[in-house]
Amino acid sequence: MNIGHIEEVDIKRKKRTRLYRSIVKQIKQLIREGSLAPGDQLLPERQLSEKLGVSRSAVREALCVLDSMGLVEITPGGGACIKKIGVESIVGPLASIMLKEKETVLDLLEALKIIEVGMIKLAAERASKSDLYQIREAAIEVYNDVANNRDDDETDVNFHLAIARATQNSVLFNIMTMLSGLMKEAYGLSRKELLQGPIKICYYQNFEIYEAIKNNDAELAAKLIEDHLQMATCEIKRVNKP
Repeated sequence: MNIGHIEEVDIKRKKRTRLYRSIVKQIKQLIREGSLAPGDQLLPERQLSEKLGVSRSAVREALCVLDSMGLVEITPGGGACIKKIGVESIVGPLASIMLKEKETVLDLLEALKIIEVGMIKLAAERASKSDLYQIREAAIEVYNDVANNRDDDETDVNFHLAIARATQNSVLFNIMTMLSGLMKEAYGLSRKELLQGPIKICYYQNFEIYEAIKNNDAELAAKLIEDHLQMATCEIKRVNKP
């Protein structure tokens, strides 16, 4: 449904302070209900304020909030449209909230360990030939980056996501996409220093993880990934030590 026909949608006019919150809430509800879909163009600011019976400044503030949430995309001169919502779109805003304290990074690693240890067991049971190929290729890319001192955390993320994909579980894959994105934000600035320490060895062990998954050895795969994440925890504590 195009927002050009917003008069057909039940949006109640509310007169109260912080009106933009009401606008944000109503538009989010329309998205949840499917009345607004990805790609739908919102009315121009002036028309939207008239339809809702609020000031243009309230509409402008609401759109800014929706933009920061990743729910709408604002194009200069082109207005605002509903944005396709993916896991990646929430990583940035979530990271800015979660990663203000160093302790939160360690909490994140703890959560990642709990999830990935269980996840890799499923991967060892379910990985297809295509999955195994992707895991091996990702391991090679990580090895080449580390061996050549290339600071590219994207390859490491791809390795873990290839394992997540091998579980054949879309929920686990989406969770890992979010957690991997948060970890990338968390230790991105420290990555170069981390690669100079013992954690460098862990990246070479990705081939052992691959072999364990290939051989359907769930317990060995789980132990290897747990050791990898434990090493990462120790090294992050080291580089972040006051």
